[in-house]
Amino acid sequence: MSESHIPDKLTFRRKEVMQLAKLDGRVLDYWEKEFQAFAPVVNQSGEKFYSRRDVEVILAVKQWLIKEKRDKNEIKDLLLQHFGDLAGAAPAAGGDAVDPEKLRRIRRGLDEILTLLAKDDKK
Repeated sequence: MSESHIPDKLTFRRKEVMQLAKLDGRVLDYWEKEFQAFAPVVNQSGEKFYSRRDVEVILAVKQWLIKEKRDKNEIKDLLLQHFGDLAGAAPAAGGDAVDPEKLRRIRRGLDEILTLLAKDDKK
């Protein structure tokens, strides 16, 4: 995936993601429902914000679906391999063990939410 052209920031407005990925908003909405691999945060005014990981997932899906012509099931498998924690994925056996990488991703996500909340407070 070509992560090199993703700006170095934690959150992206919907319009930024559409420009980065060169995709229509309806495509993003469809992929969000179809692949369940990313979920933008929606603020009180209804504006969607995407995390850096969300953008990476979107660009990966675009690569696999449009450029490599893979089918949806292949893409779901690839998402599990590359990103590991799809929203619709079944929990792994022995799911009681703490995964440090998963905790880091959760912490990053919470930091992004705090950033969004801080921006809303300044308005």
